[in-house]
Amino acid sequence: MKGKKWLSLALAGMLAVSALAGCGSSSSSTGGADTASTSTGSADYDLYIFNNKGENADAMAAAAEAFGEEKGVTVKVFSLGSGVNSDDTLRTEMNSKNKPAIFSCMNSESLVEWTEGGFAMDLSKATNEEFKQLVADIPENFNLTDGTANYGIPYNVEGYGYIVDKEMLAALFGEDQVDAFLEAFKTATYDEFEQMVLTLQSYIKEGTAGSVTLSGQEFALAAEKTGKAATLEGVFSVAGSEKWTYGDHFVNIAVDAIFPDSKAAGEATLEQLQAGKGAFEAYAKALDLKTANATTPRGPELINATTNGYDPSVATFANSKAIFLKQGNWAYENIKKANADIVDTLTFLPIKMPFTQDDIKVEGLTVEHMLESIPVFVPNYYCINDKVSDEEKELAEEFLVWLNTTEAGQKFVVEEMSFIPYNADPATTSAGYSLGDSIISYMAADKTLTNAYAGAPKGWATDNFGLQMMENYVNTAEWPETAYSDIADYAISSWAEMAGLE
Repeated sequence: MKGKKWLSLALAGMLAVSALAGCGSSSSSTGGADTASTSTGSADYDLYIFNNKGENADAMAAAAEAFGEEKGVTVKVFSLGSGVNSDDTLRTEMNSKNKPAIFSCMNSESLVEWTEGGFAMDLSKATNEEFKQLVADIPENFNLTDGTANYGIPYNVEGYGYIVDKEMLAALFGEDQVDAFLEAFKTATYDEFEQMVLTLQSYIKEGTAGSVTLSGQEFALAAEKTGKAATLEGVFSVAGSEKWTYGDHFVNIAVDAIFPDSKAAGEATLEQLQAGKGAFEAYAKALDLKTANATTPRGPELINATTNGYDPSVATFANSKAIFLKQGNWAYENIKKANADIVDTLTFLPIKMPFTQDDIKVEGLTVEHMLESIPVFVPNYYCINDKVSDEEKELAEEFLVWLNTTEAGQKFVVEEMSFIPYNADPATTSAGYSLGDSIISYMAADKTLTNAYAGAPKGWATDNFGLQMMENYVNTAEWPETAYSDIADYAISSWAEMAGLE
């Protein structure tokens, strides 16, 4: 495709992570020193980066080395192992003699600790003119803010929705109908989506050929199940044993209808939560539909980690046993490991919920936009430590400019760290892999939602609400008539209790 800037992305799961035995961390100094300084000794570096994303440990070390060689400075990088919680280690480093100049922060809730402690630098205090421009160019919805100032440079953007294989759609509706189906799905109403799910489940379980209607267009199912359609066991593959399946990203769709972003969600009042009951009821209806039409019947088996954990759910989808998988682009490598033949024909479709306009409390947001969009968000930010020397702050600014604007820096971001740059131009950029390109297409069409649930009280989405859904609803074949209202009430009361609003 002429004029496109092709960015080759090797996904995060492919990165080898260096780790010190027994502690799951790696530390390196590059550009002039052979060993890293300790947190209590004298500094033998010019710039210290604390990286909390173990998946890109090697890539960050390599980027720091390249920057150090180019600028003639020594850069220390400390990375924890993949999946290791970095909070306590970062706190220790922040209270040491040699503090990191660049550190990571996930969202506005995590930011509070570092602003109250005087660590996170208000980026308006920057002195590097190129860095000031970098900050000014960050899209407003990607800012890390306390409501008054911006404190972070985004690592990258991620997105999620229902992943579908185009070849599966071809087996179901005919190859010549795939593009039309995808476009019609995006603008379809929830009622059309619900009827489609029920029709597909009947087709899978009973072989009843019929047709589905999306955005007023009719799509006839093949008279006989052949090819990939012949292996189907359900409409959805569900990671039933994972609490985040019901909390986190799925409930975020409802939270997005109530709050414009995570900052607003973090400042929620009891009145706002109660006004959002309709959105939470819509979530409950959508969860009921999804779990009732999964490859495994709802009940104890669906929440069994052996058969319906993270990896089994990915394998179920990758091996064409389900049509849809709710996941993000970060799952690409897991899908590839399960079945490499499927990855080039994957795309995202929006997660549908039965909202009415009255359910939506965000000014300017419509039901149509909710139905047609996927969440695209920043999972992590680089912050600059206000407590290091001015010289190191200036070097931190220079490094972040280099990483995010130069050809050399962007090569590390995209090819080695496997990121979709937050500042990529959707009109001229391709991620080079199917799910990344799908996210970019939603960005280009301005069909994106936020990650507002990140502002909920810590632990609410997964360990509280998600656990409640798993143990008391997904674990049960039949739901009581009051289930939708009960779920919404629990979402509100549990959030309010954890936030100290009751």
